[in-house]
Amino acid sequence: MSGAFSGDNASMGEDFSAGAKAAFARFHDDTGRTIQLLTMDDAYEPRRVAPNVRTLIEEDLVNVLFGNIGTPTVTVSAPIALEDKTLLFAPVTGSSVIRPTTPDRYLINYRASYEEELTAVFDTLAAEFSLSQDDIALFNQQDMFGSASRQHLNKLINKHNIDPKNGLFQMEYSRNTLAVESAVADLLIHHPTPKVVFMVGSAGPSAKFIRLAREYGLDPLFVGISFMGSRRFEQLLQDIPARVLVTQVVPFFNDTSLPLVADFHRDMAQYSPQAELNSLSLEGYIAARIFIKPLPDVLPTDREKIIDGLESLGQFDLGIGVPLTLSPDEHQASHSVWLTELKDGKLKPVPFSKVPELYSNNASLLE
Repeated sequence: MSGAFSGDNASMGEDFSAGAKAAFARFHDDTGRTIQLLTMDDAYEPRRVAPNVRTLIEEDLVNVLFGNIGTPTVTVSAPIALEDKTLLFAPVTGSSVIRPTTPDRYLINYRASYEEELTAVFDTLAAEFSLSQDDIALFNQQDMFGSASRQHLNKLINKHNIDPKNGLFQMEYSRNTLAVESAVADLLIHHPTPKVVFMVGSAGPSAKFIRLAREYGLDPLFVGISFMGSRRFEQLLQDIPARVLVTQVVPFFNDTSLPLVADFHRDMAQYSPQAELNSLSLEGYIAARIFIKPLPDVLPTDREKIIDGLESLGQFDLGIGVPLTLSPDEHQASHSVWLTELKDGKLKPVPFSKVPELYSNNASLLE
C-alpha cells in the first residue's frame, strides 16, 4: 500500500491500514495463514507514488496493491498496476479514472463512486425543492479530483432541468495546502449566497473553509463526500456550529447490530487497540474482509488466481446490511451510500430524509 502516512491526510492512511491489518490478523488466527500488508508513505503527493509502487512491485514482489489513498495518487498507481498486470484493490477514491465502463481485470473497487455520493444528496434535494443555479456552489481541490466532481454536478444540474445561467459557482484551493482564504472571499462577495455548498476536498482545507465561512456569518448547508470526513475533519470543527453533511461509503462504524461491524469492534480491540474506530478504519477492514473471502486453504501467490477468486464471489453478504457483488462484469463491490451529519463535533448517522430539513433551515446558527 502506498498511501498518506504524513502530512494533512496522514490519518487516512493510518486508519485505513489499521482496519485492514486487524482483518488480516483475524485471518491469521483463524487459519494459520499470513497476509502481510506493507505500507509506504506518499504523503498524498503524486510525484512520490511511482517510486513507491515500483519498489513494492519490483523489489518487494507484492502480489497486490491495496488501498491507495486518493484520486491524484491513484492516477499514478493505476497505470503502473495495469502495465505490470498487478491487481489494484480497494483504493480509497471514488474517481471514475479507475471505474472504466468495461471493467479492467486489474482494477477492483470496494466503494461507491464520488458520482454516486454526490447524486444521492443532490437528487434528494431536487426531489423536494425547485433548485436554481444560484442555490448551488462547489468548493473543490484544484486538480482532476475536483474537476471531475464539477463535471458531474453540471450533469446533475442538467438532469434536473435547472437553468445553468452563468455556470456553476466554483471555489478552489491547491492540493496539500490550507490556502482557502481566496475561496472564502469568493463566497463572501458572491450574490446571492448559495444555499448549499458541495465540497470535494480533503479534511484540513474543507474544515478551514467551513470555519471561516461561519466566522463571517455565512450559513449554507455544507455537503461533503467521504474523502473529506476523516477524524481530522471532526477534530478541526469541534467548536463550530454549522450545518454539515458528509456522505459515507460504509455503514456507521458504531452500528454493531450489523454482524461485520460487531466483528470490526472486536477485532480492532484485539489487534489494533491503539487505532481509531471510524469510517476509514471500517473501510479498510471491509476491504480486507472482501479480499480474504475467496482465498482457498493454500494461499495463492499467482496474481491471476487472486483475481479469479475475487471475480468468482458473485453476489455475497458480508454483514454490512447491503449485498455486495464482484464478478468479471462487476468490479465495484458496493454502490451504496450512507449519510452522516456533524453534531457536537462528531459525524453521526442520519437518514437522507433529513437533507431537506437541514437545507431549508436558513436561520443563522450564530444568533
